[in-house]
Amino acid sequence: MSERSLPWEQLTGPVSGLPTDEPHRIDVQREAIPLIFVPGVMGSRLRRAGSNATGRRTEHGFDLPDLRWDPGDSGFLWELLRSSAAKRKMLVIGPQFDPGYLEVDDANPVGDGFQGLFSAYRGFLRTLRTRDWGALGKLFVFPVYGFGYNWTDDNRNSGRRLAARIDEVIAEARSVVGRCEKVILISHSMGGLVSRAASELSGAQGKILGIVHGVQPVTGSAAAYWRIKAGFEGFGGASYVLGSNGRETTPILANSPGGLELLPNAHYRTEAGARQWLTVRNGADTLVALPRADPYEEIYRVPAVVSPPAGSGASGNAYWGLVDPDLLTPEVVPATPGGTRSANDDLADAMSPAGTAAWSSYTALLDKAKSFHGSLGVRHHPNTFTFWGTGHASAGTIRMNVTSNWVRSESYPTRGFRGFFRDAEGSSMQAVLADPAGPGDGTVPVSSGRALADAAREAPGDAAIAVEHQPAYEDPAAQRYTVRAVLALVRKHYRARTGR
Repeated sequence: MSERSLPWEQLTGPVSGLPTDEPHRIDVQREAIPLIFVPGVMGSRLRRAGSNATGRRTEHGFDLPDLRWDPGDSGFLWELLRSSAAKRKMLVIGPQFDPGYLEVDDANPVGDGFQGLFSAYRGFLRTLRTRDWGALGKLFVFPVYGFGYNWTDDNRNSGRRLAARIDEVIAEARSVVGRCEKVILISHSMGGLVSRAASELSGAQGKILGIVHGVQPVTGSAAAYWRIKAGFEGFGGASYVLGSNGRETTPILANSPGGLELLPNAHYRTEAGARQWLTVRNGADTLVALPRADPYEEIYRVPAVVSPPAGSGASGNAYWGLVDPDLLTPEVVPATPGGTRSANDDLADAMSPAGTAAWSSYTALLDKAKSFHGSLGVRHHPNTFTFWGTGHASAGTIRMNVTSNWVRSESYPTRGFRGFFRDAEGSSMQAVLADPAGPGDGTVPVSSGRALADAAREAPGDAAIAVEHQPAYEDPAAQRYTVRAVLALVRKHYRARTGR
């Protein structure tokens, strides 16, 4: 009996050169096509860099666990729920952003990477891992990996790490299967930005067979603005844990490039196709309609002065600016005049808006986000499939409605925002942030989620799916779409290799 080993593509037609008077054994050289899942913002488990995520330490006057982020751990969530804004910031950011402050809580060696992911993802990934791929299983092997990343960091950096991880996965698959050339990426939310950064900015495009994006904020989301101003929407767990008002969310989201890179970028348009997504209206009159051209200069770099200074006449304070400088450093207690100065007084002077350090740190991170947005734009892998969510009220636009103000003075109530100012007559007025009401998945509006839809002309089925943002991949319809997209990519690969 003669024995031969042939690559799978040589077995799609007659095998030449085989004598007819003896039996033959032909071994199929299968090809590994790893599936790498890239989670969304806050979907990676993070620990203090250099720790094993099981201890505690005192840092900057706070007793902190080494496990710094795990939305699937009840003990961590209870700790976060009881934490002040200052402690929340120290948990995730530190005194100021440092890309080396946190790392993914992965196993060592990393292996399949599942440990570094939010536990809610793992059910879907195990389904992929145990799936019967039918006849394709005779030609291909589909190992499944997770790629956790520090979601507070610049997505450009995370893209570089993903590109390096793709090389590691390909090498591992070759050592096990014998052949592996490319991977398929499956992304959730911010993971789409990381995946596109790996492909388009870090040179990994040629090692990626294709990318399946789910509920990606392609051009950003006005929900990021809403949450910095008003906290997370609703009265559920996300609001209680992640922050129920701007005092709690600003110190994290505005002090991290990852958080700022979720903001609407220069390509963002409303569902009606308008550039202006932020409006302030007083009845039929529009007082503010932004951005006219540049959201970074016109909205994000404008300090939010949420109450007017003393005086008379129109105040002109920009309460609608993205970030209130007073909220950036909740750990700093303002220095008090007179008495004995403490170390905290010196820190307060340095980090206060008057000292400009906190604001300068924020604007430096904003520059990083703007640079990332400019480099990535709407670039994408040529083999792209994408689905977006519908059926849940989303902040596709931001609207503030002006009313007179007589008694209220709190700009940051639980789940909401009010900006106070004086009109031309000197009357006290308030601009109240309206609840999200546009189409989308509760976080990403349809206009942003479908921004790459034209790239997926071979999309396998309806790409608009009635899913909520965070649990999107727990939905059977989203899972079916993903599997069909993987099959479509493999079919395209098969045809390219065989001409059939």
